Amino acid sequence: MSVNEIFGKHQITPGNTKHFPVGDFSIWLKREKEGWYILQTNSPVPSDEQPDFFQGNLYGTNAEYFQTGKSNSIILAPALPAKPIVFKGSQLKISPKQKFTFFLKIPLTVQIYYSKNAAENLLKEIPSRRLSDTWFGEPDSGEAAFTIGNHYDLYFEAVESSPFDAICPVSVFNNSANALEIQRQIIRVENLSLYKNAGKMVTSMVEVEYKGQQVLSSADYHYSKIYDGEKQEIVTKPRNTSGKNLLKINFHFIKNMYKNEI
Repeated sequence: MSVNEIFGKHQITPGNTKHFPVGDFSIWLKREKEGWYILQTNSPVPSDEQPDFFQGNLYGTNAEYFQTGKSNSIILAPALPAKPIVFKGSQLKISPKQKFTFFLKIPLTVQIYYSKNAAENLLKEIPSRRLSDTWFGEPDSGEAAFTIGNHYDLYFEAVESSPFDAICPVSVFNNSANALEIQRQIIRVENLSLYKNAGKMVTSMVEVEYKGQQVLSSADYHYSKIYDGEKQEIVTKPRNTSGKNLLKINFHFIKNMYKNEI
């Protein structure tokens, strides 16, 4: 089953089950008269081998039941992670007054809605890949996030992404008098839209202006015709539409860290 067959609206009548392979695991949906069983298994078992929804099985835990009413429609939609992500820029340095653009891979989350794609109809979010928890910033003023490690690509065309990855273009302008070594940079994915471009999932462009360690840096999240495509085929809107997080700490440096990652 291709990713295009997974994401979208599905009709499942009472008593029937549908299987969706997502990377290294599977999502099983079973329709009851007025609700849904949702089961996540730990391996992509064949679609003709149905797991036991009620007693547990070799592949995962018991199913969760959601009472939703009479609609037989279920929607699977791609989304970005529920928390910001932290990139560790191993040996990545930017000279003063220079701009550097690079590309990250962000694992998608599968959102499951009943009847229609609306916040009040969201049943469950299942990450396509488990990310490690981390803490960004100082112990008393930081924030919870996920870490995606230190891998990055210099060229958009070189990014080898899976169907369940989003490519995130990031541009950093070092508008300070000193070289910037990116040790930990936060990407607030709640401000990003998700687009489809030439069969790939691509996020909004992230542009950050660095002015020094003691100065708040500004971050701008916007559509990019170069990376998001000329047609602007939007797949998912940002979780946060208020723009309140645009002026915050975007970099954190090891000498100021007191709390290790979980």
